Amino acid sequence: MPEDTADSESRINRRHYLAMTAAGVSAIAGCSGGGGGGGDEATDTDTDTSTEMDDSGEMTTTSESDMSGEAIPLASFCPLSGAGGAFGPGQQAGFNLAVEDMNNAGGVLGGRQFNAINRNTETKPSRAASKLQTVISNENIEAFVGTWSSGVSATLAPIAADNEIMQMGNGTTSPTLASQGWVDTDDGPLKYMGRTSPNDGAQGIAMGGVMNDTIEAESAAFMHVDNPYGAGLARNASDAFDGETTAMVPVAKQTSDYSSALDKVFADDPDVFGLIVYPANGRSILKQWNRGGYGGTLLMSESMFLQDLFNDLSDIVADSYITTVRPNRNPSYEYFNGALQTRMDQEPTTFSHHSYDSAMLIGLAAHKAGEFSGTAIAQNIQSVSRPPGEEVFAGSEEFEKAKGLIDEGTEINYQGASSNTNLNCFVEPYNRFSGNRLVSGDGGINVERVSSIPADFFEGKLYSDDMISEFCE
Repeated sequence: MPEDTADSESRINRRHYLAMTAAGVSAIAGCSGGGGGGGDEATDTDTDTSTEMDDSGEMTTTSESDMSGEAIPLASFCPLSGAGGAFGPGQQAGFNLAVEDMNNAGGVLGGRQFNAINRNTETKPSRAASKLQTVISNENIEAFVGTWSSGVSATLAPIAADNEIMQMGNGTTSPTLASQGWVDTDDGPLKYMGRTSPNDGAQGIAMGGVMNDTIEAESAAFMHVDNPYGAGLARNASDAFDGETTAMVPVAKQTSDYSSALDKVFADDPDVFGLIVYPANGRSILKQWNRGGYGGTLLMSESMFLQDLFNDLSDIVADSYITTVRPNRNPSYEYFNGALQTRMDQEPTTFSHHSYDSAMLIGLAAHKAGEFSGTAIAQNIQSVSRPPGEEVFAGSEEFEKAKGLIDEGTEINYQGASSNTNLNCFVEPYNRFSGNRLVSGDGGINVERVSSIPADFFEGKLYSDDMISEFCE
């Protein structure tokens, strides 16, 4: 379960908001200088870029654009602190790189450029919800990219859908989110919550494959973070495992002593220790697991994929396993890795590629629709992402090419830095996955791939017939 959820009565309804602005309330659409929120959203609107400190103590940047036409506010919500703090800076940099590329290509809709509005979720559902509500009120956004943590995204999704705002998740993977963000319209259900990150039904299959075919285990027990991500992935991994699951033990992110939880996990001496947590608490769990001599073969989820952590705990994690999503090594992937380092001075982190792709797809969908509104983006985002359109890739030149093709009436197929980004009915792609072994090397841990699953393997395996019947037919 999430740490907490936003009170549905506090959601800001877009129709109510627009009625208020029509009555004379000051609207701040198209600029990034909105105040409010106890002062934590204040920016300097007279400069090209402005730096703010929110009340979590984290610095965020809002960019301003010189352009003809009204600026388009586009927001990111990334975890710059909290459980996801190790990954957030790379994700925010990926988003900002996409905004810069789209602006360098002349923006969208005849020259309208983007203002990047960056917010720190703190990896806390209630804080992220409060900041989203403030951005809706002050900036009048129609779309945003975010976020890492399924618990946070599950809290933001109903707020976005209630306000007809398009949310593209960049690092949120819980299978339950396939059912989030749907709104009934005259033309059928429309989904305002999509993602370029994978559905963890696929990672569950990948974890099951490692246990079945690589480790050849007969029993397994899982410790998972107590939120939609952890519970969903543990359940899917267990379902894909051919052996016996002896325990499912949820743990809170705030806990520091995991001895009682570890005792429960190893009560029946499982062959595999499935660990689905975040680095902030995973480090402590691994140390206590090692000190206690619990045994078992360690298998971790992608949320623990952090090279510094592996190197720091090399004696503990050597000869363990971890599953990861595998980006396509296409021109977008190569471009993104180079541009993020040279232009953003940032190394790629987990799901930073997805932040870039989420923003680019929003821009392309709006340009095809001929308007920047949440509904128009939701209606068009699938069509710019998949065959049979002409392939286009990452970068400003490719974005300009894509706009030209759209203007000519040619269908396009954006090939992302994270995957081929072919969005299905649930506005999410199938991704490639790999199983990996962590082995000792010079100076730390090396990651060696032991199995690979192509994206199309997961087609027909992630959604129930009832879900398809309700939303896709």
